[in-house]
Amino acid sequence: MKKIILAVLLGAASLAAVAQNMQTDESVQVPGRALKIELPALPLHMDRDQSGAFRGSYTLSNGQMLHLRQYGIAGTALYAEIDQQGPRKLVAASPNSFVAVDRSLKVTLELKPDGDAGGEVLMRVPAQRMADGTLSQAKVISATVR
Repeated sequence: MKKIILAVLLGAASLAAVAQNMQTDESVQVPGRALKIELPALPLHMDRDQSGAFRGSYTLSNGQMLHLRQYGIAGTALYAEIDQQGPRKLVAASPNSFVAVDRSLKVTLELKPDGDAGGEVLMRVPAQRMADGTLSQAKVISATVR
């Protein structure tokens, strides 16, 4: 019986030593799509009817609402507002993708023939002061259009 207990204790000690050696400060890179909001090198020109097709309110997967509106003298300027965070002027990056001039939003919409829409919104979340006084990094998050 003493041999069995000794064998169990030695086995547990060697497993603990192996586990301790395996716990290092190495990081593992997980491949994935990098979320970036970049202004197009050459914005796409859209007339009032083209940009107006995207006007409306869209529910996002995170519970927020995206509102797209047209303003300006000719009504060609498209603005996005999430909830009531203030409107942001958009430029067209492609026929269905828009980027806020201040690079805080990227909206990609796929309008369907039945009137529904799908797509994705990238939003820049500013740095925030943490409870311990440190400052978190700004990051880009994604929400889908429902």
